[in-house]
Amino acid sequence: MMAASMVALLGFVGLALDSARGYVLRSRLSRAVDAAALGGARALRLSQADAETRARTLAAANGVRPEDGTTLDIGFGTNAEGESTIQVAASRTIPTTFMRILGRTEMQVRSQAVAAVTPLDLVLVLDQSGSLAAMNAFDDLQEAARNFVEEFSETVDQVGLVSFQVKAQTHVLIDSPFQSSIRTKINGMTSVGDTNSREGLRFGDVQLGTANVRDRSIKVIVFFTDGRPTAFRGSLGGVDRAMAVYTTVTGRVRGYFNNPDALPINQAATPSGCQDVSTCFGMNESQVRTRARNDALAMASTIRDEGVYIFSIGLGNPNASDPILVPDMDFLRRIANEGGIISSSQPKGQAYFAPSAAELDEVFRTVAENILVRLAE
Repeated sequence: MMAASMVALLGFVGLALDSARGYVLRSRLSRAVDAAALGGARALRLSQADAETRARTLAAANGVRPEDGTTLDIGFGTNAEGESTIQVAASRTIPTTFMRILGRTEMQVRSQAVAAVTPLDLVLVLDQSGSLAAMNAFDDLQEAARNFVEEFSETVDQVGLVSFQVKAQTHVLIDSPFQSSIRTKINGMTSVGDTNSREGLRFGDVQLGTANVRDRSIKVIVFFTDGRPTAFRGSLGGVDRAMAVYTTVTGRVRGYFNNPDALPINQAATPSGCQDVSTCFGMNESQVRTRARNDALAMASTIRDEGVYIFSIGLGNPNASDPILVPDMDFLRRIANEGGIISSSQPKGQAYFAPSAAELDEVFRTVAENILVRLAE
C-alpha cells in the first residue's frame, strides 16, 4: 500500500512540477506571440510579406527561435467586422520529469494571438489659397501631399481629398483605391484665392458621413493651412454669401461673394459687392477675421464631437515682420484639440508646424507615422 501510495503521490508532485514548467514556458510564448502579432499588424498595411517578416523578427527577439525547437505559424484572415487580421501561434514540445512515472514522457505547450488592423478612413483637407504661391510653396505642398497618401494601405484604408480657398471642393470621395486619383487631382490644383478654413473642415466632415465610411474605422481629418482664416460663409443681408479680407491687414474688406457654391476653385473669385471698403454689411476687417476664425473652431468642435481625430499642419515664417503673417499655432492646436486643450472628452489630435516649404514633406511623413502609431495603440 505504501509503495502504491508513493507512486500516486510522486505522480501528483510530478504533475504539479511539470505543469509549472509548462506554465512558465507558455507565459514566455504568450509574450512573444503578442509582440509578434501587434508588430505584424502594424506592418500589414505594407503587405503580408512585410507583416510576416516583422512578426518573425519580433518573435525571435522574444525568445521564439526554430533552433530551440519552437514552431512558429503565421496566418492571415479577416474577422467578422471585416478587419484584416494576423494570427501568430507558437508551440514547443518539452520532456517531462516526474510525470514519466505516469507514462507521459513529453508535453506540448502552445500559445497564440490574433491582432486586427484597424481600418482608417481619412480625409486630407488642403489649403490652396493664393498665399502659398506667393511663398513659392505650392509645389512643395503638392509633392508632400502626394507622398503622404502613399503612407496608407489601399487594401486596409480609405482616403478622400478636399481643398479650400474662399470655397471648398471635394476632389476625391473617400474610398479605396485612392492613391492614383488623389495624385492626379493634386497635380491639377492651383494656388489662388482666400482662406475659408471652416468650409474646408465642413467638407471633410461631410465626407466622413458618407456611406463608404466604415463603422469600426478610425476617422481622421488632416487639415493643412499656410495662414490664418481670411474668409467665412454665412447669412449676409438674409442671403447665403461668403465674405473675405486681404491676407495682410489693410483696414479694408475685400468684398462679399454671391452663390458661394458656384465660385471657381482654381482661380481667384471677383467680389460681387462691397469691394475694397472699410465695412461691409456692418462688418469691418477685424470682425471678418474673428468670424472666420471662430467659425472654423466651432466646425472643428462639431467634428470632434462625432469621434473624429483632427491633425493640423501649419506652414509659415514664425519671424515674419508682419504679425498677421506669423502662423497662428494656437488656432491649429485648438482645431486639433491638442492635449485636450478644448475638451478632455473629445479625440485629442496634434498640431504640427513647418517653418519652410522645404520641410513640408518631412512634417507630412511625421503626421502619417503618428496616425498609424495611434491606430496601433
